[in-house]
Amino acid sequence: MGLANQVSPQQLDSALPLAERVRVSCLTAKQFEETGNYEAGCVSLSEWWEGVGARPRVNNLETACAAEILLRAGVLTGYIGSSRQITDAQEKAKDLISESIRLYEAVGATEKVAEAQTELGHCYWRAGAYDDARVILSQALTQVSPANVAQRATTLLRSAMVEACATRYSDALRFLTEAAPLFEAGDSDAQKGFFHMELAIVLEALSAGEHRDDYAQRALLAYAEASLHLERAGHTPYQAGVENNFGFFLFIRNSYDEALDHLNFARRLFVNLEDSVHIAQVDETRARVFLAQGSSTEAERVAAAAVQRLQTGGQQALLAGALTTQGTALARLGRRSEARSVLQRAFEVAEQAGALEEAGTAELTMLEELGEHLTIADLRAIYELADYLLAGTQHPSILKRLRACARRVIAAERTHNIEFDTSGFAYGSEQTAALLRHAHFVSRSQGAVLLTGETGTGKELLARLMHEWSGRAGRFVAVNCATLCESLIESQLFGHVRGSFTGASEDYPGAARLAAGGTLFLDEIAELSPTNQSKLLRFIEYGEIHTVGADATERVDVRVMAATNRVIEDEVAAGRFRRDLYYRLQNFQLELPPLRARVEDIPAVAEHFIREAMTRQGKRVRFTAEAIEAMCRLPLPGNARELRSFIERTMMAAGDGSTIEAEAVETVALRLTGKADFADPWANFSLKEEVQRFEEHLIEKALRDAQGKVSNAARLLGFKHHESLNWRLKNRNKSLLAARTPAKPRKRSIIKNYQPKRG
Repeated sequence: MGLANQVSPQQLDSALPLAERVRVSCLTAKQFEETGNYEAGCVSLSEWWEGVGARPRVNNLETACAAEILLRAGVLTGYIGSSRQITDAQEKAKDLISESIRLYEAVGATEKVAEAQTELGHCYWRAGAYDDARVILSQALTQVSPANVAQRATTLLRSAMVEACATRYSDALRFLTEAAPLFEAGDSDAQKGFFHMELAIVLEALSAGEHRDDYAQRALLAYAEASLHLERAGHTPYQAGVENNFGFFLFIRNSYDEALDHLNFARRLFVNLEDSVHIAQVDETRARVFLAQGSSTEAERVAAAAVQRLQTGGQQALLAGALTTQGTALARLGRRSEARSVLQRAFEVAEQAGALEEAGTAELTMLEELGEHLTIADLRAIYELADYLLAGTQHPSILKRLRACARRVIAAERTHNIEFDTSGFAYGSEQTAALLRHAHFVSRSQGAVLLTGETGTGKELLARLMHEWSGRAGRFVAVNCATLCESLIESQLFGHVRGSFTGASEDYPGAARLAAGGTLFLDEIAELSPTNQSKLLRFIEYGEIHTVGADATERVDVRVMAATNRVIEDEVAAGRFRRDLYYRLQNFQLELPPLRARVEDIPAVAEHFIREAMTRQGKRVRFTAEAIEAMCRLPLPGNARELRSFIERTMMAAGDGSTIEAEAVETVALRLTGKADFADPWANFSLKEEVQRFEEHLIEKALRDAQGKVSNAARLLGFKHHESLNWRLKNRNKSLLAARTPAKPRKRSIIKNYQPKRG
């Protein structure tokens, strides 16, 4: 029976010299550390230390004794803080161990300095600061003597762990090879278990990098040795760690069910130990397995739980990995904006911790999962950053991914530079040119597309262009969801109706059948009821058409494009639009800004409408360059449609061969009633009507800025009393009454005329 199993602080003879009590207590604590019983280790030091977060009481101790207590307290703080996710625990552990080093140096205890440096390097390793850990462990190796076999073996092992985490596996194997005979000569099953576990990890990585099956076989044997020694030592935490690593080993070999068996067992062990960090680490690996099995929802749930556990424990490299896995799951669920935010955070966390591979992997994942939704400039910038961060990696799978992303960026740039036909979509700004280039890039994919923007921004026109660019052989079929019969939507869109309302025997295909091999464009998608949104989601996912009147289905190849003039995120938040359908459509979402927000496009759009109107009406009407320029100052609440209306009315009123000057356009720009045209800008002019419309325009804007609150809008408009604005709304601007927020009735007091009694 070992000392750790038979001596407690209460059993120590108080008559023992103080230095001896310190020695026995610290030895007991260290033996408990080796078996993973960190709480018992704390109890062993309870005469001088109250536990994690407290400073040991060492003022009355000799220097060497004080150093020993500080060292053991620091080591236990690091272990317990890591498993419990205690904020700043690693920093506190570093402070205690650093203080012990200074005391050991003061008394010339070189071997103890080396031991303390080894533990300090371990704290830096836990925090993901691999460069700092490497420097400290190198110093420790110069301090420890060859005769101190156990300490030298531990320091070499910790050095290998740092190099392995920094993906310098050849260096890690070099340290382990040097340490192997030292561990074999020892009699500690726990230390042998630690050694074989790290050896398995390194051999596993090298087997993949160098395509050496002999390394893979050695890794399997090393895992078995690690499990055997750790079971003998009774070290449950590291036994669970071996199970976790073995599960990951099976995962990368595509043995998913076996991997989950080992991972679930590891998780149960860690749950019993209440080790939240390692629970999170296992969960992150489980999430990867779920992703590989196609269970993105479960993967996101498990990865999110891992992130939650890792938030406060200082394990930044592990946190970055969990965030990257969560970001991957979110991207595959179609939640692109959330995915990008999470992956960006993963990069920032890893970069701040100096974990370059984790930072580079986060950027690489962003390219892989979100590349189709990034601009060419973003693609290039993200790839260059990933390439820089991963310059030193030796991991073959990461190098393979990096090369694939390089090919992807090159292909995207080639597509970006290809000339393509934009006939019918007039523009003059780089903003719109970039939008069209991105739309052309998206058109070559097969996923659903969501086009958003105000009425009149050209959503259907862009959808038609994307259909032409896609090269799909089938037709472009456009359907306005707002005009569909609610009770017949399924048959109108996704059905194949046998027979007709007149009793004929013909087949009437739904819109999806008509668009087979082509594109089905669904305008005003937000008008669909929740029930029919569910049917649309099912159709997008499975492509099934149902024959109404017969028990049969068939699959059709149709690309769905949808459009809405509503703020779709608000519709989702309000519960009017299915979140899962939005995520499915959001894979490719293009926002078309209103014409008033892209003023540089107005001259090109105006000239396009002028040519169309002249051809249609058979007239030659010239607009001066100054007149075209003045159109940029027109109020265009109706977007391009309003500009088209101005021009068409002008063509109808103008004589053949007439010229439109800038002054005419400027006059029209000042009018708000919509009755003018450029040929006769003063036609049907009424100052009263124009002033009233201008007043309505300002009141409407004030109510919008005040979120419908009449009292606030009145202040914006300069009224002294809000009742003045209320009077105008009720008598002169009745069309704006609906823009008000209804006044809330005041609550009446339940206490009526209470008078206190007087004594």
